[in-house]
Amino acid sequence: MVLHVPRILLPKDNWDKWAVIACDQHTQDLEYWKRVEEFVGNAPSTLNLICPEIYLPLDENRISKIHKSLSDYKKVLIDHGPCFILVRRLVSGKERIGLVVAVDLEEYQFNGSDSIIKPTEGTIKERLPARVRIRENAELELSHILVLYDDPCFSVTRNLDDSVCEDDKVYDFDLMEKGGHITGYRINNEKVIKEISEKILSLGPLLVGDGNHSLAAAKSFWEQIKGTVQADHPARYAMVELVNVHDPGLSFEPIHRVVSGIEPEELLKRFNARIEEIKGCPLNADFPFAGHSIGFTTKDRSGVLVFDNPVYDLEVETLDEIIDSYSIEYEHDPEVVEKLGKKQGNVGFFLPPLKKSNFFPLIKKKGVLPRKSFSLGKENEKRYYIEARRIVS
Repeated sequence: MVLHVPRILLPKDNWDKWAVIACDQHTQDLEYWKRVEEFVGNAPSTLNLICPEIYLPLDENRISKIHKSLSDYKKVLIDHGPCFILVRRLVSGKERIGLVVAVDLEEYQFNGSDSIIKPTEGTIKERLPARVRIRENAELELSHILVLYDDPCFSVTRNLDDSVCEDDKVYDFDLMEKGGHITGYRINNEKVIKEISEKILSLGPLLVGDGNHSLAAAKSFWEQIKGTVQADHPARYAMVELVNVHDPGLSFEPIHRVVSGIEPEELLKRFNARIEEIKGCPLNADFPFAGHSIGFTTKDRSGVLVFDNPVYDLEVETLDEIIDSYSIEYEHDPEVVEKLGKKQGNVGFFLPPLKKSNFFPLIKKKGVLPRKSFSLGKENEKRYYIEARRIVS
């Protein structure tokens, strides 16, 4: 079975300090994580169960602390039994609906060629060891993985409100650091779970939108141990949130680039493009040009690289072909890109968002996309760690 019903563990209270944003966010913003640490203090929090990537490389002391906290926190978690969680997330004026489930890692492959659950970006093996080390010897799993399904008729969620009531509500609180409001409802009716699962699986493949490397790490760990444990061991499964790609609360945001340590004009000459000079921050959403348009800013100028007859399907491919060998920072916020791009020896590049309607067809055509091709929502819209489940027998 592709979908698995996880046994959900949740804290009793202290929600605002418990829930922390995905570890791979704010990787250039130490002040963000310092604020989170100060706000959490000594309270039980998922902050103590993860390693924010800003603190990589991972050291053994931090791993030991994480594993100890994962063991200690069993005392503060309540077992809600086997269930799905219906999630309503209100952030940036939009509501997004999701379903927390578990997926069978036997149905997921790194390259996605023959699997029902498919990655959407290439797996960078260097990013796996830290995640695998945390999963090794860990008693609990948390998740920031978002997996997308293609349901233009909203057949999965259309009548879900009729399946839950106030007594099914398991959390309802504001997320820290402008993360919006989130409400979760337990779904433990076997008939409803079966209907949800059948509908989702009838829609075609499931695509990993966020957390590609976390799911790959879970797969790597399962491959390490599966010959030594029973076939239905809890580590065979990984917890994710399923979201309809057509959900109006789900947006696709670009991930911009900043190249540093170069002579800007020399780099710009490497592009086989004409340059349109502009004033202000060159955001591609306003570019009237055909073909591919990639905005740029340097200390001395701003403009648009215009490729009238691009070779590739995506602007990110056109850009990365030239800059991949340089020192690159990936940024969601165009204001940060503009600020960094105007530093001496830097160039900031602005990419357009991927169209949601193109997402599933693109994966079908290309298999996987270049790394950092898109972001599901802005940074404050990313998934927070809330639910936990045991991954040991």
